[in-house]
Amino acid sequence: MLRALSAVSLAACLAGCVAVRSEPPQFAGPWPPPETGPRPTITLTVTGGAFVEGYPTDLGPILDRWGVETERAYRESALFSEVSIDRGRSDVRANIELRATLEQYPALAFFSYLTLLVIPNVETIDIVVSTRIVTAQGEPLGTVEVHGKSRTWYELLLFPFAPFFEPKQVTPGIVYDLNREAISTLHDRGVF
Repeated sequence: MLRALSAVSLAACLAGCVAVRSEPPQFAGPWPPPETGPRPTITLTVTGGAFVEGYPTDLGPILDRWGVETERAYRESALFSEVSIDRGRSDVRANIELRATLEQYPALAFFSYLTLLVIPNVETIDIVVSTRIVTAQGEPLGTVEVHGKSRTWYELLLFPFAPFFEPKQVTPGIVYDLNREAISTLHDRGVF
């Protein structure tokens, strides 16, 4: 009995997870985009939400990290003379909504946890970045929505790789690239 309890405890301690980027591939466009005119000031308003198995929920602390990656993309674009968050006057405003939908197969999750992660479980996170650009007076200039996806695998044998592929390290990179794609798309349309 003690051996069985020890084996179960060891298996639970050695279980690991690995998150991998599924979509989109790494952003490959020119970065920063070529400047084509005056650089306006921009104010970012970043909001977010999530759906877990179809039920709405809060994104939690990852929203702050995703917001930092969003701001970094706008600053590094070199298209704006100043980037601010939710404050001050600016020439244009960007309303950015970050949404995540987490899904998993219930039967696979059941068998995975029943076998203490010997059978792997996978969670899919669909990430959507919806960007709406408006003037200081509120007139719409452009809207774009881009999608990304990550998969997180939970399995006993993934323990050695877990520190290198944590979801909190993979998803911010996806959000950063999705924002770069949105900025490039809006720049190509002549919004800024």
